Amino acid sequence: MENNPKKSKNSDVEVGLIVLSVTILIAFIAFMILNPDGTLNAITKFFNMMISGLGPFFEVIAFVAFAIGLYFCFGKYGKVRLGNCKPEYSNFSYFSMMLLASLASAALYWSFTEWASYYQAPGLGMAAGSVEAMESALGYQFFHWGIVNQSMYTIMGVAIAYGVYVRKVSSFQTSAVCCAMLGEKVKGKKVIGKVIDFLVIFGILGALSSSLGLAVPLATGGLTQLFGIQATPAVQIGVIVFIAIVYTITSFLGTKRGMQTISNIASIVCVVFLLYVLFMGPTTFILKNIVNSFGHMLEKLPRMALFTDPINNTGFVESWTIYFVAFYLNYVAMMGIFIAKVSKGRTIREVAIYTMFIMTAGGIAIFGVNGSFSIFTQLSGEVDVIGLVASNVGDVAIYSILKALPLGSTLLPLLILILIVGFVAPSMDSASLALAETVTKRGTPKMALRLFFCVLLAIIPMSVILAGAQFTAIKNIAIIISAPFLVILAGTMIGLLKWLKHDDRIGLHAQIIALQEAEERAEILQEDEKLEEVKERELVEEKV
Repeated sequence: MENNPKKSKNSDVEVGLIVLSVTILIAFIAFMILNPDGTLNAITKFFNMMISGLGPFFEVIAFVAFAIGLYFCFGKYGKVRLGNCKPEYSNFSYFSMMLLASLASAALYWSFTEWASYYQAPGLGMAAGSVEAMESALGYQFFHWGIVNQSMYTIMGVAIAYGVYVRKVSSFQTSAVCCAMLGEKVKGKKVIGKVIDFLVIFGILGALSSSLGLAVPLATGGLTQLFGIQATPAVQIGVIVFIAIVYTITSFLGTKRGMQTISNIASIVCVVFLLYVLFMGPTTFILKNIVNSFGHMLEKLPRMALFTDPINNTGFVESWTIYFVAFYLNYVAMMGIFIAKVSKGRTIREVAIYTMFIMTAGGIAIFGVNGSFSIFTQLSGEVDVIGLVASNVGDVAIYSILKALPLGSTLLPLLILILIVGFVAPSMDSASLALAETVTKRGTPKMALRLFFCVLLAIIPMSVILAGAQFTAIKNIAIIISAPFLVILAGTMIGLLKWLKHDDRIGLHAQIIALQEAEERAEILQEDEKLEEVKERELVEEKV
């Protein structure tokens, strides 16, 4: 009997999983459109119960991931190389792609406004509206967007990369790596794998659709500021279509030619924007506030990470700290796949240091400069940031803040529009890659599959906008999906440590490190030989 190559090729794609996930998501959106209030109330109620009931577990898992991540940075497994080759991307591109993929438009929006919520309703038992609350507000931003939560990406990224490049797992699927960790004796792995893949797909589609939805009001606000264009549904759809075209093109071009290029450009524009705000704004205040806030975070980090507020029960922990852990868990599979894809040739130590320390430093720069300047405009009375944020017009607050700077009504809104596209496109590109990898059993995902998910990621938020519905429901349902990832991430941490311990015991790590050191010595010898040849050539030329 002859094999059908076409059928074999198609069998590598989980078509049924795609259909099931998309069908359930469409049904949910239909419910949200037909009965928006009832759907939102039911989801919000369940969401609050989940966050409240599982809160301590979320915090403990994040803190354990943080501890393991630090071990990868400084422990004995750090030298193990993930793939027998040199890194595919420069350090700058590597950092830029991962940072922008993880932050998306949320960083631009919340970097200016999030501190206001912490000032009005602070954590750690501080008095609302106090000097202490103001001084700690930015430090809490550094914490929530920083090293502890980023460490969850570290674990999943290292696990998938180690599984594929060292353990030779056939796919970048989160399920494939998790099932490989379970071993051959565990029954029902196929069912477990299907459930994991469904959670990954549904979570990414929901979360990234909401992220794109958050970018829309910020972008339309810029268009209004620059050109007087009002934020009609048609304009909102146009914004989504434009962003979708950009990230679809970058997906089509591939990571090296597409995503790497736009990430590098966006990073450079972001640096220019931050330097402009820093030096054209109150430079001394911004620098002092960043240093002060960083010190506050370092001092209180363990307390922030494990604070459950059992006595006062103010709701701060559930609304912010636990929510952020759930938010990061929702993206953990997507970022794990993406980090693994771009980390080939890097050591475990490099991956851990970049994801935990260098990405955190990038976030501190963005939140520190923008947040500090926003705080200054509030304290000086130039902009009522707190009032605007309380009125749910954060995008208006941002453009009002920028007006306090020279060219704040022209150049800076234009840069914000560029940054929105530059921040969102890499995130959506990485999402389409992660989704395509999740439904591909082996080999490289088809380009048509990536483009399909690019279109789907745009259609969902467009449907919500056209229906006049809110993104709150779809955002909350995506976060609810994060609960099973408590178990998945915990299992991944245990499985990865078992793999590392076993492979170290049988001498595999020693072989990898020895091979790496031999290659480095060979490169040094080649460079020395080239240097000697140059010197000899110069001596001959001098004699002549």
